[in-house]
Amino acid sequence: MPPPSLFAAVRQVRELAAPGDTAAASDAHLLDRFRASGDEAAFAARVRRHRPLVMGVCRRVLPHCQDAEDAFQATFLVLATKASSIRRRTALPSWLYGVARRVAADARRAAARR
Repeated sequence: MPPPSLFAAVRQVRELAAPGDTAAASDAHLLDRFRASGDEAAFAARVRRHRPLVMGVCRRVLPHCQDAEDAFQATFLVLATKASSIRRRTALPSWLYGVARRVAADARRAAARR
């Protein structure tokens, strides 16, 4: 069974992915706010804004809906942990696409091995 902290992180990503108003701020500005102060509202706005892109990639790569949802969550966990390493802040959608594709492909390979 995964550690309780993992459950808390997954729950938080699900809550942040809930539909809502998207902030008018640019991705670069939201990324800066999150990197500087850990602004959860900025992170939530990015999750809502890029949810269709990331979920679409995960669903195209993975045949099962649950696996796609897991890959979606893992993609945004990668974003939360590696936000400070993103150099081209304006290219966030491209970065998320690449991460989602790699995470989903890794999940597909792991499922095939099982």
